[in-house]
Amino acid sequence: MWVELRKLGIPIGESTVRMYVQERPKPSEPAFVPLDFAPGERAEFDFGEATIKLKGQLVRVPFLAGRLRFSGAMFVECFPTQRQEAFLLGQRHAFEFWGGVPRMAVYDNLKPAVLQVLEGHTRREHEVFLHFQSVYRFEALFANIHAGWEKGSVENLVGYARRNYLVPLPEGVDLEAINASLRENCLCDQQRIMAGRTEPIASRLAFEHAQLGPLPTHAPDLGPLAEVLVRSTGRVRFQTNDYSAPIQYAYQRLTLKADPFRVRLYAGEELVADHPRCYEKRQVIEDWRHYVPLLVKKSFAVPWASALRNADLPASFEAARLDLVARRSDGNREFARLLELCLTHTVEAVDAAVALARGQGDWSADSVRHLLRWATEEDPLALPLDPARYPAYQGSAPPPDLSAYNRLLEVRS
Repeated sequence: MWVELRKLGIPIGESTVRMYVQERPKPSEPAFVPLDFAPGERAEFDFGEATIKLKGQLVRVPFLAGRLRFSGAMFVECFPTQRQEAFLLGQRHAFEFWGGVPRMAVYDNLKPAVLQVLEGHTRREHEVFLHFQSVYRFEALFANIHAGWEKGSVENLVGYARRNYLVPLPEGVDLEAINASLRENCLCDQQRIMAGRTEPIASRLAFEHAQLGPLPTHAPDLGPLAEVLVRSTGRVRFQTNDYSAPIQYAYQRLTLKADPFRVRLYAGEELVADHPRCYEKRQVIEDWRHYVPLLVKKSFAVPWASALRNADLPASFEAARLDLVARRSDGNREFARLLELCLTHTVEAVDAAVALARGQGDWSADSVRHLLRWATEEDPLALPLDPARYPAYQGSAPPPDLSAYNRLLEVRS
């Protein structure tokens, strides 16, 4: 250091530099206090990130990891976002998976929970998170900033889960399928004996279960809740995106409930629409079934209907529509009537019936309906005759006299 200072032209003696270095406080190695927890006393939660395959595409998603400190039972769930509803829903699923609620949960200073960091462990928390604590009856404790060792168990769990259950990359058609696999892994992990213990996690969890708090009788809604107006196009808007509703609810108000995975619409208590939640902006999420009753009346719009053009129908349906249009002047309307059958039968069953009907030559939606009825209706059982009404048919008949047939052998002159 003295040499570098002299190079900079600073007139300072070597002894002065040596004295300064000696007097500087030396960094001390950190020391930690071993902790021990009673059954049901504490859980820890934290978010991590992992790469997965959704429908063949690589996607980086957050996952919430939680662990009970006494038993070591863990829970891991992937989400499309780290928003508050995902943070709360993941904990609800963890409590349900463990069969109860710990008395305390420890967190980082996560934005879904903390509005402002105050002195020490004191925080100004979100009202929604405080309500969640009151429903599940537990206390939240927040670690100091840059003090991950204060919840070291879940810090280690994030890496453990990523290495053991998210490598090789899990693959599925949606997050629900991947989370089902993760849940099985969490169950299998309970057969493991953690370092320094003599019992498997499952045995300790069974003992701890009696000390966990009860789950609420009715699980609360944890996502956005809003009243929405169905526009003339059969769509409602939620967070810049449009979701379709059954067209008969146009100009009416419905209740929208969203969670991290789904957006659902209710008319009173009745569920009338269920969509995957979209996190992109200004997108349209449609279900073609919602527009079928209107397409029967306005069949001219069938070839250009947005919901049909973006539908997940097999390619054979468009081929059937073109066949109907070539055969009939009302081909598009007949195709809309064909789509009506998908409201009461599976798309696969209707597709198979259409293939049979087209193979018979001239066909229509009615012929497809008859084939579906023939395939689904069971043959009526032939009941025995009522003895009171048909006494002559009861009992055993005498054996026939076959000698009469010998006359057929006689030669007549």
